[in-house]
Amino acid sequence: MIITDQLQPDDIPQLWAIDKAVWTPENTPALQQYEDYDAYAASLWHQSLLLAKEEASGKVLGCVSYHHPSPLPAHRRHWVLGIAIAPEAQGQQVGRKLMAELIRRGTEAGIGKLSLEVFATNPGARKFYQKIGFVDEGLAKREFWINETWVDEYRMAYYIGD
Repeated sequence: MIITDQLQPDDIPQLWAIDKAVWTPENTPALQQYEDYDAYAASLWHQSLLLAKEEASGKVLGCVSYHHPSPLPAHRRHWVLGIAIAPEAQGQQVGRKLMAELIRRGTEAGIGKLSLEVFATNPGARKFYQKIGFVDEGLAKREFWINETWVDEYRMAYYIGD
């Protein structure tokens, strides 16, 4: 497996398929962003991404996106992230390797904090993040109304350096 930040045109339909397979009302409030392929494809070129690929075939196994929470100078040492791993690649250390590379790059870039949100209805993801060193920063009760029910959301963070 290789980790790269070089998005290729052939990666886009693979990322689209991963996102369609992974994101559900049980783990994201933003399914509408995956309804228009052209808008989705165009948005990828403007994101900071790390891709995990099979070395021989170039097949995309997963991706992590990251960005500053805002353009404010006070946010220059903080990245917010999202991660999606192909269902067939889950449990094969793909997410762990992507996160290790993101932490390495964050350290080099002077980033002090990585953060993300995870639904309380997605305990497997929360457990994964905890295993790699993320901690709970807070719980937003009744953050989203999805499928006629309230969904709580955890905010989690990984602290780099001091």
